[in-house]
Amino acid sequence: MHIAFFTDSYDSHKNYTDGVAVIAQRYTEYASRQGIFLTVYTNGDENKTEKISETVVVKKFKPVIPWYLPFYNELILDLMIPNPKLLEDFKKASFDIVHFTQPSTMGANAIYVSGRNLVRFPFTVPFLMIGIDVAFLRKKRITKLPLVGSFHTNIPAFTKARTGSDFFSYRVAEMCNSFYRNCDIILATSQYTQDEIRQYINGKSFGLFRSGVDTIVFHPEKRDEALRRKLGDKIIIFFAGRLTPEKNIQLLKNAFIELRKKHKNIHLFVAGDGVLRESLKTDLGNDVTAPGFLHGEELYRAFASADIFAFPSVTDTLGLVVLEAQASGLPVVVMDKGGPKEVMEHEKTGFLCKAGVFEDFVSNIETLIVNDELRKQMGKSARILAERYSWDHAFDDLMKVYERVIDDGFKT
Repeated sequence: MHIAFFTDSYDSHKNYTDGVAVIAQRYTEYASRQGIFLTVYTNGDENKTEKISETVVVKKFKPVIPWYLPFYNELILDLMIPNPKLLEDFKKASFDIVHFTQPSTMGANAIYVSGRNLVRFPFTVPFLMIGIDVAFLRKKRITKLPLVGSFHTNIPAFTKARTGSDFFSYRVAEMCNSFYRNCDIILATSQYTQDEIRQYINGKSFGLFRSGVDTIVFHPEKRDEALRRKLGDKIIIFFAGRLTPEKNIQLLKNAFIELRKKHKNIHLFVAGDGVLRESLKTDLGNDVTAPGFLHGEELYRAFASADIFAFPSVTDTLGLVVLEAQASGLPVVVMDKGGPKEVMEHEKTGFLCKAGVFEDFVSNIETLIVNDELRKQMGKSARILAERYSWDHAFDDLMKVYERVIDDGFKT
C-alpha cells in the first residue's frame, strides 16, 4: 500500500508545533518502523524532499501565492490550488489511497489529485470569498483514488472564538462540508467531535482516529526539582497550547486570580504563545511563567515538574496535551464539552467541569491544591491511563481503515 498523506502541519512554524504536526511526525516514524510506503505532502519555506527512511519521504512545497488567515497566522497557506509542482510530482507515483488532515491548502490539493470535485473555493482566500463556486475545481477527472479525511480542529467553533461572528462560523461550517463530503470516510479524533460534525458535514461514512502519546518522553521521572525551586517551590498549575481566545485562556487567567486570593502558594506556568500571552504576564506578574512554546526536553521537564494540568478549552477535538499531561503524572481539570473528556476519567485521573461554569472550574482546581494526597493519587492513575494510548495502536487502527476503504471498492 502506498499512502499519500496531505497536511498543512508538519514542521514547527513560527516556533509552534500543533497537534496535527505531532500526529504527522509520529506517523512517519510508525511507517518507517513498519516498512509502509508513505509520502507526506506539506507546505514549506522551499521546495524540497526529505527522505525519512527507505519507505517514507516528506515533500514540501513552497506556496505559489502565500497567504495567512487574518485570525490565524500560525500556518502559511497558498492561494494557488492545485500547486503545479505538487501535481506534477503526484503524477509520477502510483498511490493506493489519499488522506488529508485539514480543510485548507493541502486538503484542497488532496481532493483535486484524488479525482474529486471541490465545488467551493477553500478558506485560504480572504474570508468574504468563502463559498464562491470555482469551475476548474469542478472539472471531471478519469482517475479516482480512495479519499480519507480526518477532522482534527473544530474550525467553526474556532472561528467563532476568534472573530465573535456567527456568520463567519456558519460559512466555515459550510466550507468544511464542501471538503469532507468528498471523502469515502471521515475520521474524528473523539466521539464527541464525530457527533458534532455530523450536524453540518454530509459524509458517506464516519469513524474514529484516536491519537496516542509517547509515554517514554512524557514521564513523571522528568520532574525537575531545580526548576520547582526556581519557581518558589509552589504548587504549579500548568497549561500547554496556544494562548488564544479559542483555548479559553481568559477563563484560566480569571480562575487563577480568584484562587490566589486564598492560596499564596500557587504559580501558573503556561507553555505556549499567542495574542493573550502579554496580557497574562501583565495581569499576573511574578505569579506566572510564560516562556513561549517549549520543545523537547524543556517541554517534558515542564510537564513533569508541575502539579495540576488545567485545560479550559471547549473547542478541542481531542486535546493531545491532556494525554501528555497524564503521561507526565499530572491530574487534569478539563471541561465536559469537547474531546478531552474522552481521554480522562472523572474523579480518578482528574475532574470534569461544567463548561461555562466559572465556579466549577475554580472549585475543582482548588480541591487539588488543598489535597496533596488526592493530587498524587490522581497523578498515578493518570499515568496508568495514558499508558493505554500508544501511537502504534492508533496507527494500526488507521491502517485497518485504509484497507477497508480500499477493499470496499472505492478505487476506480
